[in-house]
Amino acid sequence: LEAEWEDEEEIIEIWNGSEVNKPKQSAEDPNIYEIVYPSELAWLAAAVNGTLPETKAAPAPDTYAGKTFKLINNIDLDNHEWTPIGNKTNVFQGTFDGNDKTVKNLLITGNNNYVGLFGFTTNGEIKNLTVENAKVSGRNSVGVVVGSPYTSKFTNITVKGHVEVNGKFYVGGVGGRNAYADWTNVKVEADETSYVNANSVEDGIAYRTYVGGVVGFNGEGGHSFKNITSNINW
Repeated sequence: LEAEWEDEEEIIEIWNGSEVNKPKQSAEDPNIYEIVYPSELAWLAAAVNGTLPETKAAPAPDTYAGKTFKLINNIDLDNHEWTPIGNKTNVFQGTFDGNDKTVKNLLITGNNNYVGLFGFTTNGEIKNLTVENAKVSGRNSVGVVVGSPYTSKFTNITVKGHVEVNGKFYVGGVGGRNAYADWTNVKVEADETSYVNANSVEDGIAYRTYVGGVVGFNGEGGHSFKNITSNINW
């Protein structure tokens, strides 16, 4: 489906919440996959997580190390339930180039660990991406863009619009837990009703939580954080 942004002339592709299709590889470089439609973004999640339908000859889970996924159009997930790209067992190790495009209306509910547009990433990089309007809920390692960024670089990332993030442990406006690589030019520009909330009380017992407007827990080491801002007071 196609529709126009209310405030832009660019075309945005709208997801129906169920369609999954494999993206085409670039004619110039087969290591680059071009994501034109939201069903192709959903395919990336299923391919990494190992949940592609058997009717589509599903391969084994793939980390896509050394591969790049490039966003060609703006994408509206239309508040359909989203399954994060990668998890602690099946991580995403490739590069995701948002190509200065926007993913809009991200919704994740429930009480799962490692939730966000991406669940768990290592190596590679997430870059040049805007996420606009997001409601993300989980338990441990919760963020709009990534639950656990771990050793992936994050560069030129913006979270904007209305943002609601709810979790118990390691909760952030962009990333949740364990940022062990360089982050550069990462910002949260949310509306005044947005929030990041961490409630670490379980069965009447309060645990340490870790929460931040950008990231819940940075991680130790020699990595750098440059030009990082957030207007959310958690």
